[in-house]
Amino acid sequence: MIKKITTTLGLSAVLSVASVLPVNAGTMIWDMPNEYPSTSVQGEGDKYFGVQLKKASKGEIEIAHHFGGALGLKSKDQLDAVGDGAVVLANTFIPPLGGVDPIFLLSSLPFLSSNTEEAKTLYDVAKPEYQRVLAKYNQKLLYASPWPSSGLWGKEALTNNEAVNNLKMRTYDANGTKVFRNAGSSPIQLSWADIVPQLSTGGIDGVLTSIEAGLSGSFNDYVSHFTALNYDSTINLITMNLDTWNGLSPELQQAVTAAAIETEAHVWNNTSNVVQEAYAAGRGKGLTIVESVPANFRSELQSAAQPVIQEWVKKMGPKGEELLSQYRAAVAKKVASN
Repeated sequence: MIKKITTTLGLSAVLSVASVLPVNAGTMIWDMPNEYPSTSVQGEGDKYFGVQLKKASKGEIEIAHHFGGALGLKSKDQLDAVGDGAVVLANTFIPPLGGVDPIFLLSSLPFLSSNTEEAKTLYDVAKPEYQRVLAKYNQKLLYASPWPSSGLWGKEALTNNEAVNNLKMRTYDANGTKVFRNAGSSPIQLSWADIVPQLSTGGIDGVLTSIEAGLSGSFNDYVSHFTALNYDSTINLITMNLDTWNGLSPELQQAVTAAAIETEAHVWNNTSNVVQEAYAAGRGKGLTIVESVPANFRSELQSAAQPVIQEWVKKMGPKGEELLSQYRAAVAKKVASN
C-alpha cells in the first residue's frame, strides 16, 4: 500500500489536478520537482530532458520545472508524490529512501563505485531491481542521472584520522552516517535544504557531497577545502506516475522513452566534463581542492565501511550478494578487456 504524504495534502490536491490538465488543446504540462538547484548537474539534466521531451512529443508535452525544493518536497517525499499522482515526474536523490527499500542505498555503498564508469555499471546491473521496486510505488523508471563522486567539504584538508575525528559533518544517508561514525566523526544525516543553515551557524563543519553539488550550493562561502575521497558515485532516478504513463497514446509513450534515452546518454557522458569544470570553477573561487588522499587513510575508511556493506547485504537477502557479485564480475570483465 502506498504511503500518503501528510505534510503536503493541500499541495497534492492542487498538483494532482494541474499535472494532468492540458494548458491548451494538444499540450500537457507535467510538474517535475527536484530538490537541487537549476544550476546543478541534476537541474541541467532536467532542463535537457524537458527540451528533448517537447521536441519528441511535437509540443504535446511540456515540463514545468520546480527546482530547489520549490514545491516543498524533499527527495524522500517525492517517491510518494509521484506514486500518488501529486506530480507526474520527479528527479529524486535516492539514498534517503533507504528506509523504504534497501535497494535505494546501493549506489551509496562506500567505495563500491568510485568513478562514473563503475557507477553506470552498477546501475545497469541493478536496473531491473529498481524497476521492480518502483512499480510497487505506482511509477515507471525513465532514466538515471549520476552525481560526480563524493568527497568531503571542510575548513581544512580532511586526509587523516585526526582531521575527521569528532568532525561535525553532514551525510546524506544511513550508509554515510554509519561509516563516518565508525571512523570517529560526529555525522548527522541532513537533506540538501538543511545544509547551508547548519554550515552558516556552525552546526556542522563538514559536508559529504560532490564537488559540483557543493559549488551549486555555494559551500565555498563557508568552508575552504574539498577533499576528493571518491567515496561513492550516487545517482538520482527520474520516474513518472504509472497511471499517467498508461494513459498515454503509444506515440506519446514512444516520445517519452526517446527523450529519456537521449537524456540518459547525455548526462552520463557529460559527468567527466562536469567534474573538470567544477574543479576549475572551484579553484577560481579560491577553493583548495585536495585530489591526493593518502592510501592508508583511504584504507582505514574502507575498513570502517565493511560492516556497512555487510549490513546492507543482510537486509537485501540473497539478492544483495547476487547484485554485488554481478557488478564485480562486470567491472572485472571491463578491466580485462581494456
